[in-house]
Amino acid sequence: MTTTLATLRARVAARLVDAGSAVFSTATLDEALRSALAEYSAARPATAEVVLTLPGAGREVALDALDDLGAVLEVWWPYDSLAPEAWPPPRATGWRLAWDDARPVLVLSALGGAQPQAGDELRLWYTRPHTLQDLDGAAVTSVPAAHTSGLVTGAAGYAAASQHINQAGSVRLDAHESGDLSAWAAARLTAFRAWLGTLAGGSAPAGEPFGAGWPLDKWEGR
Repeated sequence: MTTTLATLRARVAARLVDAGSAVFSTATLDEALRSALAEYSAARPATAEVVLTLPGAGREVALDALDDLGAVLEVWWPYDSLAPEAWPPPRATGWRLAWDDARPVLVLSALGGAQPQAGDELRLWYTRPHTLQDLDGAAVTSVPAAHTSGLVTGAAGYAAASQHINQAGSVRLDAHESGDLSAWAAARLTAFRAWLGTLAGGSAPAGEPFGAGWPLDKWEGR
């Protein structure tokens, strides 16, 4: 089943035992999912790849066209999308991401003084926040299905915490209700952040660039 805002909203409401939305409004649930998604993205951001055709010469390449750019992971330049794939790839020998008045700029510092020219292609990989289909106009969900339960836990914690704030100053029949709700919310958020810690501490599986190969015998090693 496709993961959408509606499906996750229903799961968060069920976790809060409020399937009929008698306590938690749609706006509250959506904001809770938005907050949990932002924390998840910070721990395990989505990745994307793009090929840019450079409009002019120079070592500073504006990246304004990349929506929600987080960090640059890899840069290939010079690159030719029409040429047969070369290996090893043409990795840029030096680069860094700078921010000029909140505008992202990729600064290339290739050895030998080479610099991009107008019409050159540059291929790069970068991070960006995850999206949830139908939340804030997103067309797709980028969160792996295996991670949605963790997201529901975080959103339930955020929603419960907001309800605790909403109850402040109100008269309750149960004097412990507000405190219990606050403790429940804190427990869910603690579990959520512990889970995020395991995600951030792990790394995506990857193999050696050319494989492990085979051991040399005593003659080949000389």
